[in-house]
Amino acid sequence: MTGLRFVPLTPDALGAVLALQREACGPLMHPLGEAELSDMLAGPAEGHGVVLGALTDHGLTAFLAVQFPGRTDHNLGRDYGLPDGDLDRALHFTGILVHPHRRGQGLHRRLIETAAQGVLPPDRHRYWFATVRPENTASVRGMLSVGMSVFARKPKHDGHDRLLFVRDLSAPAGG
Repeated sequence: MTGLRFVPLTPDALGAVLALQREACGPLMHPLGEAELSDMLAGPAEGHGVVLGALTDHGLTAFLAVQFPGRTDHNLGRDYGLPDGDLDRALHFTGILVHPHRRGQGLHRRLIETAAQGVLPPDRHRYWFATVRPENTASVRGMLSVGMSVFARKPKHDGHDRLLFVRDLSAPAGG
């Protein structure tokens, strides 16, 4: 995959992110709203998250949207049983989308690994969380490939059952 670069996206990328989401978001995914994406595109210093893009010479081919939920009611750390003091150390992988022509190339895993190696503030990422529809086998495999494990299954977002994933970075991978 030569010519692929991973960069934190800025607010001016909103149109490209929304366009990719329209093209790549299937029935097993929950699309992110424009306001939610704008907040994450503001970056960790200004907003409540970050969006990492995978770019080619032709434009945006994939993205990872990461939300820092803080102590909000929707923090998946509450479902996991984290004490209030640890909720600020949780982040959510709220959206990982890959252009249909680039699927099957490991971009899901590479986006998360790249984010973990320098994009995500170290004091914010002890606990990784994500939700995935059980039928979305590609996303389930992607989460498992980065050492996440299922801790619950329950309705979330759009009322559909979702697998709730976690990875505690202080524990050994897969532990």
